Amino acid sequence: MRELLVESVVKAGGTVQAGRYVTAPGIFLTQGEAPASPELREIAALWDVDPTRDTFHLMAECSALVTYLNPKKRSPGYVQSVLDKGHLSIAGQSFQTLGLFGVPLETVIELLSHGLDSTARLTSSAVMAMDDPLFCVYGPDELRPLQIENLERLLEVRAQFDERWRATDLSPIARRELRNSLWPGSRATFLFMGMRLIDWAKLLAKRLPRAGNEAMLRVICRRIAALLHERFPQIVNPPESYGWDGDPWR
Repeated sequence: MRELLVESVVKAGGTVQAGRYVTAPGIFLTQGEAPASPELREIAALWDVDPTRDTFHLMAECSALVTYLNPKKRSPGYVQSVLDKGHLSIAGQSFQTLGLFGVPLETVIELLSHGLDSTARLTSSAVMAMDDPLFCVYGPDELRPLQIENLERLLEVRAQFDERWRATDLSPIARRELRNSLWPGSRATFLFMGMRLIDWAKLLAKRLPRAGNEAMLRVICRRIAALLHERFPQIVNPPESYGWDGDPWR
């Protein structure tokens, strides 16, 4: 199972050291926008909007136009002018799902605390996926060997606990759950996390500034911001605009 987890992180664009230690997470967009319906494209053509545009841009432009019921009075820069006024709601119909592979459990809790997402996450008790997990080592490069050394010691202690668990009369599921409860918050987990695009922007605005946010969380959010900005620059700004100021560990 651990080999499958490693390959999944790598396929998602992350890196893993020594077959267990995630040094960079895999973060990716899972899919493009669903095709626009024929009716939407007909309405767009009626309103002088290019009906061949991708669904995100087509929906955003039609949403901006229908807001004020003035489809025949728009200018070429109309949508951008709406966005410049802070009216991001025109992108509220765009739902984007990211794959986050090899992310610390502690960071996942912070990401999900906003309560705006729809998420599928790798479970850890009734299945064997976390019996031999990966761990995240995202600190400064010079301290990663120390992190790995400490985790190796933890694995040795875990092996001693395994011998004791086998002597109990617990059910296999209960034994697995108790054993897995000993793993640290740096245990790597895997999830698909989906939200409206404007909610991603709100999350990043809160989680990328240095004040009040952990370094690991900022590292993950920087990757998310860079990925979404590349695809949706009108809605998601580059990491620097959200307060990214270089090395978060210093």
